[in-house]
Amino acid sequence: MFDSYLAWLLLPLGVALGLAWARNRPASGAEPQSREDTLAGLNSLANDNADQAIAALSRAADAEPAAELQLTLGGLFRKRGEIDRAIQLHESILARSDLPQKIADAARIELAQDYLKAGLLDRAESLLQGMEGTSAQLAGALELLLDLYEQARDWPQAIETARRLQAVKGQGVGSRIAQYWCELADAAQHRGDTAEAAADLQKALEENPECARASLAQAALAEAAKDWEGAIKAYWRAMQQDGRFFSEVAPAMERCYAAENDKRGYAGFLDEAETSLAESAAPALLKARWLQSQGQDLRAYFGEHLARKPTRQGMLLWLDSGIGTDGAPPWLETMRESLKKSLQSRPRYTCTSCGLQPSMLFWQCPKCKRWETVVPVEEKL
Repeated sequence: MFDSYLAWLLLPLGVALGLAWARNRPASGAEPQSREDTLAGLNSLANDNADQAIAALSRAADAEPAAELQLTLGGLFRKRGEIDRAIQLHESILARSDLPQKIADAARIELAQDYLKAGLLDRAESLLQGMEGTSAQLAGALELLLDLYEQARDWPQAIETARRLQAVKGQGVGSRIAQYWCELADAAQHRGDTAEAAADLQKALEENPECARASLAQAALAEAAKDWEGAIKAYWRAMQQDGRFFSEVAPAMERCYAAENDKRGYAGFLDEAETSLAESAAPALLKARWLQSQGQDLRAYFGEHLARKPTRQGMLLWLDSGIGTDGAPPWLETMRESLKKSLQSRPRYTCTSCGLQPSMLFWQCPKCKRWETVVPVEEKL
């Protein structure tokens, strides 16, 4: 919506207009037409009238072609989806021969964003690669390059650019670089090169020792190779790195311990998960199911947990254990089916950044493009 970037517009507009007015106000005190148009544009911005704002600001930019104002107007065109107008305006700014270096760099960044929005990745890349400017401008250019290489899935270039960005900003970006190594590992695995995949995953963990994705991928490689001990170790590590992925780890751990014929080990894993993930209802639910599969009465164990942390899955398990017993009311089956239907529509994953609820796990959110924000949904009643 237009008002969502109103604040983004007002500050640079104020700076641009102040500079233009200071340079060009007539000595007689008469106000030029451009000032009337810019005031009209700001008034339209304040009233969330995008069309009137653009019309007024465009007239102002034509009457008084201050580069700062035109940069802001071009950014507004881009945010409204008018990419051609944004490109034309930003290219015209860069074509000026007397442009200060700072403004030229700002125009390059704006134009690169236009190109990225239009899918013209090669043009955006060539524009950004030669950027110097201030540290803030250079950091902005490198961020855009990272977006570009992510779109192109050029992970080696992304890694190199992320390291440059880290040097410029003085802030670690190891978690992002780790994701790029994981992407390279996925590509290697699809080619059938498990040795390279394993090496890439190790590099991911060196960049970010808390990368749960890398641990899960290492565990999957070990499990595929029937290295049950190695798989169990990696799955354990993934759960310790990020307990939100317990629902991904638990079924795999059950498979691995079953392959090792190690019931005691699996029981120990469930006990440890119940202790370390004290706020989650999932470990107790899984433990109750396992006790039931072992022929034990889950009610003595599970009743207290269900009362403290009720979930639909827990209620369904409780109903399942009661159906068929002496004295079970006939409506129990109806309630059970209703719960099953309600669970079919529940989201499996959610993005903690933008709220997207995909049906599968993405390590980069398809909507907001943030890394490591999509996690399994923890159901709570």
